[in-house]
Amino acid sequence: MLRAIEWCAFPAFASQPLVPIMFLLFPWYWVIAAVVALNILWSWIRYSYVNIAAARAACLFVVWAKWPSAIGSAIYLFIHRQFVPGLIALFWPLLAGYIPPSGKIGVIELAFAKKIGYVPGDAEL
Repeated sequence: MLRAIEWCAFPAFASQPLVPIMFLLFPWYWVIAAVVALNILWSWIRYSYVNIAAARAACLFVVWAKWPSAIGSAIYLFIHRQFVPGLIALFWPLLAGYIPPSGKIGVIELAFAKKIGYVPGDAEL
């Protein structure tokens, strides 16, 4: 079920370690706008496509990289007196969950179960 929740909001989930680093390169408001746009686009395809390997790899990447990325980027931004992006970078792993539109977790969970062979392919929710 946890992979289904992550897949439902995949761009926001995967953005946790990436967005703080992007704040070093681009204006923070453009980065957040891009994440919001990606989540809106993702909401159109998240039910029709599931990828077990991508979900597993993203989980490992995010869990190990989000806090070092957030803290390191925040320190750099604070040193360069960019306090707003520094605060957003520091708390981005917590804030990213508020960006994606809600979805039907059960539909995604069933698609994952079908993909790994846990549920027959003709099963419906």
